[in-house]
Amino acid sequence: MKNRYRVEIYDEVKQNDLTLFSDDGIDKDHLTELVFSNLNQFSGNVRAFVYDKQKKKKTVALFLPMATVNKYKPKQLTKIELGLI
Repeated sequence: MKNRYRVEIYDEVKQNDLTLFSDDGIDKDHLTELVFSNLNQFSGNVRAFVYDKQKKKKTVALFLPMATVNKYKPKQLTKIELGLI
């Protein structure tokens, strides 16, 4: 079945929602990697889950609180750090 798995990553802001599709199964480690690779798009509590369209149920879920998101989110450099001032 093509695009059997749907991965949804979202936070409180609707514009930040991210939906990915996959033919292969996605385990907890792969879902964690997907979330952390797209972490700079989110702010606040992040939720992610994998939905199996064939079995019609969620298979894996991940919840990251705001403190964790802010800790691992890439830091933006200031003008001083960039040497612009």
